[in-house]
Amino acid sequence: MYVLTSDQLSPCPTQAFVSTPFSGRVTVPSSTGLDMASRINAKVEKRKRNRENMRKFKKGGRRGTSKKKMMRKVFSSAARQEENEFIAKCFITVPPPNSEESDDKNKRF
Repeated sequence: MYVLTSDQLSPCPTQAFVSTPFSGRVTVPSSTGLDMASRINAKVEKRKRNRENMRKFKKGGRRGTSKKKMMRKVFSSAARQEENEFIAKCFITVPPPNSEESDDKNKRF
């Protein structure tokens, strides 16, 4: 905050558009330690309020598993089971058709 004296406010007709040298009193609001202490205290209180509200309004129970993830897991396990059954059917060893007859024809004696 600046305080100007009356002699600084008087117009100077000989010096148009030139600022006069400043020789008045100047009072600057000083930042006291109380201002910073209250600011820091307010920040600490805000952190505490935020922490309490996080505990109060947090979602409980599932801990990170959403319904969407659970449904994907169920469907993927069902698909995996079907695929495993299909692969098992593909590699079942069965004798080829007419294998007994072809063995008899190959025998000479």
